[in-house]
Order: sequence, then C-alpha cells, then structure tokens
Amino acid sequence: MAKRDIKDFVCKPFCSFYREGVKEELICSGARLVEMLMQRGVLTSLMLSGIEHGSSLSTGEYALLDEIVCRPCPFLADGCDFRSDAPPVDAEPCGGFILLALLVGKSSVFMKRLKEIEVE
Repeated sequence: MAKRDIKDFVCKPFCSFYREGVKEELICSGARLVEMLMQRGVLTSLMLSGIEHGSSLSTGEYALLDEIVCRPCPFLADGCDFRSDAPPVDAEPCGGFILLALLVGKSSVFMKRLKEIEVE
C-alpha cells in the first residue's frame, strides 16, 4: 500500500497532527500498523470505510495499543502529550492509535487478532 493511501485512510481523517505537505515521508507507528494489517488482509478498505472519529480516548483503556503502537513510535522520543505522566486534558493520540482504538471498540475479535499479530 502506498503512503498516500494510508494517509487518506488514517492521517487525514483521524490525526490532529497531520498537515498536508509537511513531513510527508513520516507516518506514526499506528498508521504503519494499519498499513501492515491491510497488507496481511486483517483489515480492508471496506472495513475502514464508515468509521468515524469518536469520543476522546484514555491510554489506560488501551494498554495493548500503548504497547504495540506507542512504544516503537518515532514521535514518542520528541515528547508525546498523550503518553506523558500528566497528560493535558485535551491531549490526543495519533490518528493510527485513534483508528485502531475505534476498531477495537467495535469488535472484540479485532482485539484478539491484534494480540496474535507479530508486529515488525
């Protein structure tokens, strides 16, 4: 899948940090994971269509996502408000984290599949 496609599915609709034309070569670990899941057939564009940004998320509710999305993320080193010890009330995760959290919220089967996936 081309980076352009993943940005259309993940970054543009879900990420408050995404800016068209700025650091186009970079994507977060969450977007990278969605891309990998699509390449492996775990996710399809049809499964992603119709998913809308929901309410705010708390990292405490998604420990597995913290582990597989946040820990290897290249943006974590620069400081991530969402993952800080005392996050601001309005702190949001990356678009990939949001999309994966919404998918987990829709399906307990998806969470089981995530646990089985060996993340590269």
